[in-house]
Amino acid sequence: MTSFDTTVVICAYTEERWDDLTAAVASARDQSAPPREIIVVIDHNPELERRAAAEFVGVTVVPNAGRRGLSGARNTAVGLAKGDVIAFLDDDAEAAPDWLEQLLAGYRDRDVLAVGGSARPRWPGGQRPAKLPAGRGSVHGELDWVVGCTYTGQPTAEAPVRNLMGCNMSFRREAFTLAGLFSEDLGRIGRTPLGCEETELCIRLRQASPGARIVFRPQAVVRHRVTPERTTWAYLRRRGWGEGLSKAYVSRLVGSEAALSTERDYLSRTIPAAVVREFGRLALFRTSGAAGVLGLVTVVSSTAAGYLRGKAQIRPARPRPSSSLVHGPIHIATVDARTAPEELPVPHRPVGHYRAAQVLVRDGDRTLDVLLLPVERGVVRLPKLATAPAPRRRPEFTRPPVSVVIPTAYRKRQAVASARAALAAGYPDLEVIVVDNLPRLPEGDDWLRADVETLGARYVVEPRKGVSIARNTGARVASHGLIAFVDENITVEPGWFDAVTEEFAADPAVGCVTSLVLPASLETDAEVLFERLKGYSNSVRWQRIDRDTAREDPLYPLSMARYGPGSCATWRREVFEELGGFDPLLGAGTPTMAGEDLDLFVRLAYAGGAVVHTPHAVARHIHRADWLELRERMRGYGVGLAAMLVLSVRRRPVSAFSILRRVPRGAARLASRTPELPLSDRAARSRLRQLRRDERLGLLGGAAALMRARGEAGSGRR
Repeated sequence: MTSFDTTVVICAYTEERWDDLTAAVASARDQSAPPREIIVVIDHNPELERRAAAEFVGVTVVPNAGRRGLSGARNTAVGLAKGDVIAFLDDDAEAAPDWLEQLLAGYRDRDVLAVGGSARPRWPGGQRPAKLPAGRGSVHGELDWVVGCTYTGQPTAEAPVRNLMGCNMSFRREAFTLAGLFSEDLGRIGRTPLGCEETELCIRLRQASPGARIVFRPQAVVRHRVTPERTTWAYLRRRGWGEGLSKAYVSRLVGSEAALSTERDYLSRTIPAAVVREFGRLALFRTSGAAGVLGLVTVVSSTAAGYLRGKAQIRPARPRPSSSLVHGPIHIATVDARTAPEELPVPHRPVGHYRAAQVLVRDGDRTLDVLLLPVERGVVRLPKLATAPAPRRRPEFTRPPVSVVIPTAYRKRQAVASARAALAAGYPDLEVIVVDNLPRLPEGDDWLRADVETLGARYVVEPRKGVSIARNTGARVASHGLIAFVDENITVEPGWFDAVTEEFAADPAVGCVTSLVLPASLETDAEVLFERLKGYSNSVRWQRIDRDTAREDPLYPLSMARYGPGSCATWRREVFEELGGFDPLLGAGTPTMAGEDLDLFVRLAYAGGAVVHTPHAVARHIHRADWLELRERMRGYGVGLAAMLVLSVRRRPVSAFSILRRVPRGAARLASRTPELPLSDRAARSRLRQLRRDERLGLLGGAAALMRARGEAGSGRR
């Protein structure tokens, strides 16, 4: 058996379970592989805390330091635990003497980050109720999950699984570093039969470390007491309803494909087989068959109803501006959740005043949220900010060298600022290449060359017009295996390269990493409207986008918003070269005006590759401040999108059917409003409609623009 120091965690909330809690602690003590420590967390019950501290000698008894509920209690224990492996045992469960030994045996493989075991029910009176049926000779039933036990359909031998059961599970300590803690928005609170916090954590762990394995080892056994109240019809309905609500919330957090993969198999195979079996018993005039059928129908229908109700609920909103907020200047700010004041002062403007503030909330070098908050009397009142540490993909890794390619045409001063910010970001091994795509002379601009080389960056001339050509030229002369393409109007913040490269270090299958790009300024109407329509401040959740994780997105792989901004993205050189780089017929500087980023993402998706979007790498984008420039930019997005779709069909004619199927959803998304910047004055709404019209009109000109681009490329004018 592998040698580990272990911490056993038991969470409790009521004195009604005192005898059960005492038995649970005793069983944890009497293990064949004794734990290093036992931590009992009391969930906001001072009387129970005092009694436990007095009775349990040699056990660490602490109060829940987080929000009320099982998740907060578990997170409290994780913060205190000293063991290499942290095992969780319910307060009404009693572990077998070799429980820990069996769990630890599952960690033979270094890729195993979590191991769980089976839970056998201790029925009231020793008799299984007919409404919770089981097969002949089986100790498990299809509905035993309702009472927190192993159910029919789970593996009968050691096997990888999607998630573990909360009453009998363990994790390597590093799992919480990789994936973060239990979500305190999930989990049982007192007697409320909600859950799925361990499901959400396990899915998040697999997403954070795709090579990780989560193992179910049925030899690690606990006996879980079932109270008479949990065998009533009312409880079955409540438990099913709560499970459905929880699954709906988890699907919003991690995607329905990941959240419901196990449930689909359960509903399509396990439940139908159980219904047939119980009808067979009923046909033999066994009354237990009727109770069994009714129990199956009750739980499944209650769960389905809870899920549908949960999906229909409006997603809990982050703090937003008050309804009186009108269109106007928005202050840009960054705060650290651990040191943020209750009130954030907003600077005075020479003309007018700020109506709102966009606040980036960080926890050190991790991004927690982006909030839009109203400004009242010159200050922003910050809500209570979460301080639980955000997950880190890989705590320690060798930082690979990175080449940065910055193409520039009309905003060369901004390109110098972008290069300066990249070099000042604090990354140890960096090569910065500025590609001049509009030189005044064939040999380049002397002043730009001097400014770039003074910074210690490289200056390259590419006279053929087009951002795609400039990027490809920069990639060809780059020296390193990771190539970051950063537009001239984007500046990266300190820590950007560390956050990006840790994604490549954690997952060799990732071909591209995109980052969180926030506005550098929201002072003018044009800047605010651009952020409303095309900003990325909503993309504050880590995502891995590939064929498996993006199936629930009806626009995949044609959804630009799903990938993140290609104007600030890092590619593996070998992946970029295999795809052939950016298409020179697309992008700024050509008649098509845009579309090159999405085109490359789509080609990567068709090749089976993966993109990671990390919100922990933060950059700032200088939006179009002029209204006419913004209108032209929006038209360009439409032109580029249409041209990109035409090119996709030419390369893969079969994709025409996929594109046509997505047109209605895509049109609806183009017309939809985001709640990020509410507008309440007539002029602003009118301008917003105008920008949408410009983008739609641009779609009509995409094919013609692509033909002109081909003509220019053929004539050699570019």
